[in-house]
Amino acid sequence: MNLLIALSPLFIIFICLFIFNYSALKTGIITFIFIIMITLSHSPYHISLNEVIDSSISGVLISTIAAYVIFFGILLFHLMNESGKVDAISNEIKRLTENQVLQVIILVIGISPLIESTSGFGTAFLVITPILISLGINSYKAACIGILSLLAVPWGALATGTVIGTELVNMKLRYVGFLTAILTFPTIIYFLGICIYILGGIVLVKKNINIILIYSSAFSITNVLFNYFVSVELAGVFSSLLTLLIGVLNIKIQNRSTHKNYNQLVKLLSPYILLTILVLLTRTVPILEHFFKSNLVISINKYDYQLLLLYSPGFWLILSCIYTILYFKTTKTVIINSIKKTFKQWGVFVLSTTLFISLAEIMDTSGMIITISNAIGTNIGSYFIVVSSIIGSMGGFLTGSNTGANAMFIKLQVHTADQLNISTKLIAGLQNASASNATMSTPSRIMLASELCEIKEKETILQAHIFKIIIFSVLLLIISSCILKLFI
Repeated sequence: MNLLIALSPLFIIFICLFIFNYSALKTGIITFIFIIMITLSHSPYHISLNEVIDSSISGVLISTIAAYVIFFGILLFHLMNESGKVDAISNEIKRLTENQVLQVIILVIGISPLIESTSGFGTAFLVITPILISLGINSYKAACIGILSLLAVPWGALATGTVIGTELVNMKLRYVGFLTAILTFPTIIYFLGICIYILGGIVLVKKNINIILIYSSAFSITNVLFNYFVSVELAGVFSSLLTLLIGVLNIKIQNRSTHKNYNQLVKLLSPYILLTILVLLTRTVPILEHFFKSNLVISINKYDYQLLLLYSPGFWLILSCIYTILYFKTTKTVIINSIKKTFKQWGVFVLSTTLFISLAEIMDTSGMIITISNAIGTNIGSYFIVVSSIIGSMGGFLTGSNTGANAMFIKLQVHTADQLNISTKLIAGLQNASASNATMSTPSRIMLASELCEIKEKETILQAHIFKIIIFSVLLLIISSCILKLFI
């Protein structure tokens, strides 16, 4: 009975999302009220009103770390998009080469992760999919490829979801980011290969297997190294830019007879390049790192909370937004429209994420997570890696966000791993990776894809298609985790 009560908030979330089709925000509000009623009543998980308030405040404070970065990440995207610079980038990609396979690879492993790493929210899908259609790819294929281009979600909005996950379980960001990068190495190759398969079948994959491996490996190797040695927040951005550079150089070598000017593409990408340089300096130059970590820091000792206003990627996103406005001579109308759209998108996400994080904090304080963890440990034991990947995937599928999924499940996952003497860092990385991949198949994203590509009649087929692809990615993550477990 105690286990059923502990699981009841998760049941409520599932019912709200999939039976009543409520939004994440409405689901969060209902579930939050429900868990307060349980914990303040005479249940096995009763806690005091002060403990509920403290847990909720802790959730709010943790969410501000994400909110700071996400606001200016979204604003940067809208400033670029509203001023027509995103369309200009797509035109430059089309101008670079007429090879459709190379165009798709550059968009999927170069442009999409770059946009997603700076803005998050699955924004890259909205950018990439119309470009794919403009390249002459039919709408259904464009929808599939556009969804699968979201392969860098763990590093979306400068790794906000990963940062939140590590904050919740008090782990070093570097270790979780590094293990997530290793775990997603095979899935990134897989997703890129599937994109080319969707484009032209197995024959096209075999014909282009070398460039598929080169581009996906270049991205993944850079990602692994950057996560461990430099900066988790910047890993997705830097890997994307490096992969994009490889693509441009490859095209230049292939087109020696034609002298194409790449200056315009560099100018259009300059806000992202500037962001990379600024964040990179604060992560690699000790004097600068110490200065930015020591000044303008908001601390609340009671909740073990720190917001490093200058060291956070949010500050450097502010400078990148200012640079974008000045460099591209952005009009006042565009700036106002961008700010309005940013507040609308940002507000809903932050509120729903805060509710889920606070919900997880209350579940932890009341002992619900320990109950669920003990039940899993007793009944699953050595098969926990399989179950862990399913739990992570379920979280990503339910919430459509690795931030939301980590808020819901990472404490449960890590506590259970600790009980079973399995590396908690590995399980945190697996939670992060599996949740991120599963966000591709969330119903709201499939619905958006079918509407954007005007294939509403194929929505069910698209859902089934993407779901099958994600199932195989879960198997790859399980295999990778079992191998890594031998060395950790």
